[in-house]
Amino acid sequence: MDKIIFEKIWQEGDLLEFKISAESEFVSAYQTCYVQQPLFKNNANKMINYIDNCTEPCYVEYGCKKGNYTPAFSMNIMEADNHGHVKIEVDIELADNDERLHRCCFYVRTELGQLERFSKELKQLSDGEIGSSAQLWRNSF
Repeated sequence: MDKIIFEKIWQEGDLLEFKISAESEFVSAYQTCYVQQPLFKNNANKMINYIDNCTEPCYVEYGCKKGNYTPAFSMNIMEADNHGHVKIEVDIELADNDERLHRCCFYVRTELGQLERFSKELKQLSDGEIGSSAQLWRNSF
């Protein structure tokens, strides 16, 4: 089962903390990530806009992948095929060392309709309550 879950676990002002979990046929990983609310909403809007032009990849990043920062997470949403199937390359940083050496990168498969619903849930999540979540689930094609 392929899935991506964002759970809001903390907020102070416009700084948000999420637990991000992702799973594919081959791997399951999670991390916590801090992001400013305007950037989070902007990324959700980029994903919503992707639905109207799904022939171009869409890249969104939460946090900075280099430098002295908290762990980062990114999704590279590939172009949809003729059936509306989409692969998302998920890149999760594993916070198991101070040098930021370990990353887990894999594909999560979904469909355009599921991605559209998830993107709208993400946009709402930035203003949501602590403990609320946005979930992308896909059993199989």
